[in-house]
Amino acid sequence: MLKTDSKCPVMRLLCFLLLTLPSTVASLARTAQRSPAASTRLSGAIRPASPAGVLGRRSYRARAGRFRTSPPLCVRMMCGACGGESPGGGAERHHSGSAEEDDCLGASIRELGELAQPLVRGGDLGAAPFAPGSLPELPGGPVLILGAGWVGSRLAARLSQERCARVAVTNRPDWRSRQKEAYFAPVPLNPPPVSRHAFDIDAPETWDALPEPETLGAAVLTFAATADQLRPFWERYLRKVPRTVAYSSTAVYRVDVPGQEVDETTPLRPTARAAADAFLLQRGATVLTISGIFGEAQDARGVCTCFAAYASAGGALNGQKSVNMVHVDDIIAATAHALDAEDALVAGARLNVGGGVFKLHELMSHCKYPQAAEAAHARDDTDLSSKAVLSTRLLQTVMPRDFSFVPPLESAAAAAARRAAALAPDAVGPSPAASPAADSA
Repeated sequence: MLKTDSKCPVMRLLCFLLLTLPSTVASLARTAQRSPAASTRLSGAIRPASPAGVLGRRSYRARAGRFRTSPPLCVRMMCGACGGESPGGGAERHHSGSAEEDDCLGASIRELGELAQPLVRGGDLGAAPFAPGSLPELPGGPVLILGAGWVGSRLAARLSQERCARVAVTNRPDWRSRQKEAYFAPVPLNPPPVSRHAFDIDAPETWDALPEPETLGAAVLTFAATADQLRPFWERYLRKVPRTVAYSSTAVYRVDVPGQEVDETTPLRPTARAAADAFLLQRGATVLTISGIFGEAQDARGVCTCFAAYASAGGALNGQKSVNMVHVDDIIAATAHALDAEDALVAGARLNVGGGVFKLHELMSHCKYPQAAEAAHARDDTDLSSKAVLSTRLLQTVMPRDFSFVPPLESAAAAAARRAAALAPDAVGPSPAASPAADSA
């Protein structure tokens, strides 16, 4: 297995060549092409995860009518070594604009894990294992991730390790001097294959440090910015990038009736975030509208940790409130598939990445909160942040047909089985086990 810190110059050169020749890797990946029969998928269900992880080894492209398979194992092993991580790394917020509060339970997301991020000294803080080859092929050219925070750094690690993608990330110029709590902690990133660039959207002089936009395959904007902040950066830089994917929050949706279903056609609240989304969509960017983010149960963003933070901050404990949460791995998968999709499907499109929806009393019971039983018999829902976010468009047009969201309230045994399955790269196909369907959130 190749390692970037190898003392052997031949090994280092081979790893470098693999990273700079994505077309070669892509040609190796296309070892089979099939035309699967069309299938109808339940748009709002959380289905059993396949043994190969959330996505499986084969990525179904409904828009192209073929399978793409992962590169040979020897290529995956070598590229995976190039994506190893070392101590150091992190990210900070990229602008000084205001942001929405993150109650960690889907009512809103302050920055999707990207606005305020810490410097990390140590290893990967709880990133879940993933199956080699479970992400799709990416467009030619490097991917620039604007904001290497909690989600952005994990996206960079996955793309560089699993797809041998050339990845560039940004941090604020003063990121090295900042320390933040584990809740915002990014995973360390190792150069190469990940290059790091100082960047502040409010400081145009830092834009010159970014890779030339014409050389990129895509850019992913992970942090919140206003339309006024985006306009000059778009005109000078992003409009020259072939594809831009931006993260947004489900807090943009207007809820008239607590607990109502919302999709991409639901009216938006008149907020700065909604105006920024409109600016990007009008220029052909893809906007992923993301609900409350969670990670593995033992990590700083496990669902019970999120609930404890919510409750200790005085959050309303109305047991009938509808809550939406999505696993970070599902955000990464949705981002990768949005980067890979046909322009006609994603250019100028909003796509909800909602994950699972449940009642707050179910979360309280899952986390063994003392008042869970009482909350289950609470009064009717009156919270206008309570909603059920549908991910129908994402599931039907972008994701593989065997994709399933990680259930937020999965048992410890189910989580262990999912992580074990993700480490079994030769296992393919959907799980034979059935689980109760739940609305997509």
